[in-house]
Amino acid sequence: MSEYLEEIRGYWNQRARGYARSSQDELTGEARGYWEEQLGRSLSGGEFRKVLDIGCGPGFFSILLAQMGCEVTAVDYTENMLTEAKRNAAAYGVEIDFRKMDAQHLDFPDETFDLVVSRNVLWNLEEPEQAYREWLRVLKSGGRLMNCDGNFYYYAKDVSYGDRLQWEHKHMEGVCPAAIDRIGESLPMARQYRPKWDAQVLRRMGVLHTDCQITRERTLPDGHRLTLNFIVRAVK
Repeated sequence: MSEYLEEIRGYWNQRARGYARSSQDELTGEARGYWEEQLGRSLSGGEFRKVLDIGCGPGFFSILLAQMGCEVTAVDYTENMLTEAKRNAAAYGVEIDFRKMDAQHLDFPDETFDLVVSRNVLWNLEEPEQAYREWLRVLKSGGRLMNCDGNFYYYAKDVSYGDRLQWEHKHMEGVCPAAIDRIGESLPMARQYRPKWDAQVLRRMGVLHTDCQITRERTLPDGHRLTLNFIVRAVK
């Protein structure tokens, strides 16, 4: 029995409107070009057209991928996020198959998708290894995985990090982040330094290749570099 799943769903239902504003900012701002480049890198060199966006939120990745010519299925466990995603997709004139689904237990047959993408989701899960197992299960042989995430709550394990890695909350719309911070500090990913953990888990699951790209880091006065955000890519 999941301890936090419904509480997490409730929090993100409250955050959906504000989070959609963040996605709209990205769709019209400089971040759009950056993420188009990153998604294009994952799509290049093959016929990767059938794509699954896991934990799609308001649909940022889903919309970009659909505009890049992909057949996109997008899942999220939060009803209000899916409502916002459908609204955004309609505004951009793209067709996306949105479904409510738990990222840790997917209702798709084995080897369904050419590419599986996710952003800022795995940290939020109680069973991250199970999630990776599921994501690889629905990925075709030779297919690719692209997971974008961060060490948002690693300070819960290493107090020397202080508040350096704490989440930057935007467009809160009056919602207090205390609930998700409390949960985030208790979840498994708060105690694993990433993306090293991700690469080890994926290799243990038998992927052919992994590549870890650090996308944001911070250098401390003593010269130590902290990974803030990263992209993990893998080939099944």
